Amino acid sequence: MDATLAPISQGKIVATLSGSDVFGGTRIVTQRVEATTNAQGEWSLALLVNAEGDSAGTSWTVEGYNQYVAKVFEVKGLFIASAQDITLGDLERTSAQNMKAAKEGGATRLIVAQDFAGYEALPFGQKRDSDLVLVDARDTPLAIHNGLNGALFRGVQRIYLADRAVPLLDARGATLVEGQGASVAPVVTRQPTMLPADAVLGATVTLDIGAGSGAPAPAAEWDVTLNGSSIKAQVDAQMRLQLAEAGEYALSVRWVNEAGAAEATTAALIVTPPVQVVPDMTLAAGYFDAGSTVTGTAAAVTGLANKGNGGWALAATASGAAVAMAAEGIVFADGRSLQATNLSNTNVDGVFIVVRAVLDAYGSGVAQILAANPAGGTIAIQNNNGALQARYHDGAARSIALGTVTYGQEFVVGIEIDNAARTVRAFTLAGTMLSETPTGTPGVNYAQVRTGQYVRGTVKRIAVCAKPVGGAFPLRFEEVIAHFRAA
Repeated sequence: MDATLAPISQGKIVATLSGSDVFGGTRIVTQRVEATTNAQGEWSLALLVNAEGDSAGTSWTVEGYNQYVAKVFEVKGLFIASAQDITLGDLERTSAQNMKAAKEGGATRLIVAQDFAGYEALPFGQKRDSDLVLVDARDTPLAIHNGLNGALFRGVQRIYLADRAVPLLDARGATLVEGQGASVAPVVTRQPTMLPADAVLGATVTLDIGAGSGAPAPAAEWDVTLNGSSIKAQVDAQMRLQLAEAGEYALSVRWVNEAGAAEATTAALIVTPPVQVVPDMTLAAGYFDAGSTVTGTAAAVTGLANKGNGGWALAATASGAAVAMAAEGIVFADGRSLQATNLSNTNVDGVFIVVRAVLDAYGSGVAQILAANPAGGTIAIQNNNGALQARYHDGAARSIALGTVTYGQEFVVGIEIDNAARTVRAFTLAGTMLSETPTGTPGVNYAQVRTGQYVRGTVKRIAVCAKPVGGAFPLRFEEVIAHFRAA
């Protein structure tokens, strides 16, 4: 402070160590340390403990200057006996003799021992009344740490070595700080789980490793495996895991402390692959694929046998490039197409068609990939210059957009009309199912079926399935779609 007792901000403190130290020879010891005061005039310096030898003659001089570099105070002949923090006032009020006595009286050693008997076994000359013994150093050998001030442990209520509370004793074995008592082996108090327990392939489960108790508190060693191989790295920070593969998932947990270990019951979850429903396509009114019997030749197909039960076949019609049968399916080149005519099915109130195909280009007109009553547009899947559409007629022509076709890329699409349920559903290129309620009653009776008109590409599979009045579809729309997509 200045003469008015106001704090001196940005003042300069200079401490200088000078003198000699005799330790196997005389040497001159000097050090200069500086600090700057803060807004409250406060400062601190880290200073060397005076002397290293037996006959030290060093001392500190501390000078303080204000912001105008005018000396405010000077203290000479300071002796620092301890490495503990101390104020300048304490140093000034203590004589050299008192400092020496305080240093010797407050000095202590910390003995780290596995048990107190290890300390007692030390030779008499190696033990001191001021020793403090930290008991339970695990498997480490007895170690002595010098240069500590006993005041460090005043008021300390608990000392931890890693995660275990350990006792602190004095040199006579009296307890100064309590430990936590004898070790207790772990026990499982809550078993691990993976929830939900009925999760299926593709779902996400939450892992709970459960709980264990013991003394000291046990640590959990856990792993999650798939068919015996660890997939712990796939568990996120919220302990969630996606069941990306079929197989047996297992969450194993082991609780461990120094007194032993406890194995928890493994939480297991068996995830099975989805059951592939293979529909009986002979139940469809019309079903054609690369295995259908042809008339004519493979290079020039004149007819195609129906593998369904509708009682009709397809015959080549129109002119131009021939229809061919390849290993992948029926190949159209915007020339001849295939059709069945003069069909009679008046007792139906529902129909769906599903197509698996790949188009190479847009033909010379709106391509009828598969159509029933194509002239009237009763129900059809068509390519309108790159826009794939599902069409039906309920007193007015309706069109459901299925997405933009990518030429050269295989796709599965379909449309279902169910007059009893008053729904029209369409399966899109994106793999989604669209549904709408028709305004009128859609036409489902068909006297003609045609495929391949104006098509440039390969129709790999086509199916037509009808539902009788008052009855049910012999095949499910979703099952046929899944079968076409998987095959």
